[in-house]
Amino acid sequence: MSVVKLVEKDEATGKVELVFNAVEQQYGFVPNILKAIANCPDLLATFAPFWGGIYTSPVISARDRAIAALATARAHNCNYCVSHMSASAMKAGLSGIEIAATTLNSCDALPNEREKLIVEYATTLTRDTGGVTDELRARLKEQFNDAELVNLTLVIGLYNLTGRFLKSLNIEVEDVFQNMPAASASA
Repeated sequence: MSVVKLVEKDEATGKVELVFNAVEQQYGFVPNILKAIANCPDLLATFAPFWGGIYTSPVISARDRAIAALATARAHNCNYCVSHMSASAMKAGLSGIEIAATTLNSCDALPNEREKLIVEYATTLTRDTGGVTDELRARLKEQFNDAELVNLTLVIGLYNLTGRFLKSLNIEVEDVFQNMPAASASA
């Protein structure tokens, strides 16, 4: 059970109501993470567009973004994030095998070196913020231009932030994600 109250849609007013309406229109529901952040309306009004801007930026592909987010979520064992990102990864065209391959130990199942490097980078940055070596940076620069590298790093950072928020406040995964096969594959 969540440590903080999850603000429900019928309780939302002002800025919270505006964010909830926009999110529900786009996704069909209001995620529990936003219901928790709604306890601080000004932060919700800032967080939602910030998150949306990073996550929808056209600088990297939806596939690369999903791989980065899943690898990050798996590196810190955030079931909530894995559940949400597995659904996004399916929409981005990843197969069930590829979704399961978003861990450092199983990324060989991904089709190319760029995607394996995304998993390595996300895992390394998540587990040890000082662990990104000059050698890893050089390999990243061979595969990504500056804008892509900035966007990729922001996605990884965002999922580190949200995963830690969700886990520390014990925010539960929405019922719609409870039976997702990929959600149980977190490693």
